[in-house]
Amino acid sequence: MIWWDVAADYLVALFRTARQALGANPDALQQAAGFGWAVPIGIAIVAGASMMTGQSLVLAINRVPRRRGVLTVAAAGLGSVAVAGLEAVLVWGLARLIVGESRPITELLPAVLVGFAPYWLGFLVLLPYTGPGIARVLQIWHVIALWTLLTPVLGTDRGTALLVTAGAWLATVAVDFVAEHSPLRLRERLFRLLTGSKATTSRDLMAAASSPVVPQ
Repeated sequence: MIWWDVAADYLVALFRTARQALGANPDALQQAAGFGWAVPIGIAIVAGASMMTGQSLVLAINRVPRRRGVLTVAAAGLGSVAVAGLEAVLVWGLARLIVGESRPITELLPAVLVGFAPYWLGFLVLLPYTGPGIARVLQIWHVIALWTLLTPVLGTDRGTALLVTAGAWLATVAVDFVAEHSPLRLRERLFRLLTGSKATTSRDLMAAASSPVVPQ
């Protein structure tokens, strides 16, 4: 039963690390000691899966089969790891630009991955009316957690760390916006590939609900 003990210890470390990150504790990474990259990557995967679960209405509207829905949620988890990698690269670049030096990306990435812990509550965006507001709160929470975790890793003062963190986050948002609205429509193509259906998004639903009704 050694594997069970290891799995139990891993889950304890995973939840403790996430809880510390949610509380903006700079020592959150210490909870993951002994598991290497497994805990930070696990936190990002759960975060992405939770955010996609919050978009389950979109999957339902697009009549996505259960198997493809599970595949889409899993892909969202892995997508969060990729986004964290991009954000870590941007943190590294901005730190070199602002401070003149930076830690290796391999030292920055665990902090960025754990900084995705607030998105564990991403399933709450499913709530009617309050969903978009919750999504904004989670974004701000992510920036605060990321700032707290990166400050000791960057080895700089909190003001400079905030500047690097906010800049990297804004750049990540910009890249995401371009990927979504570019003529290539990468996100829509990926959604169709995973679900096998046309991408009707939550924004489409909100736009349809807010548009005036034309009398017949």
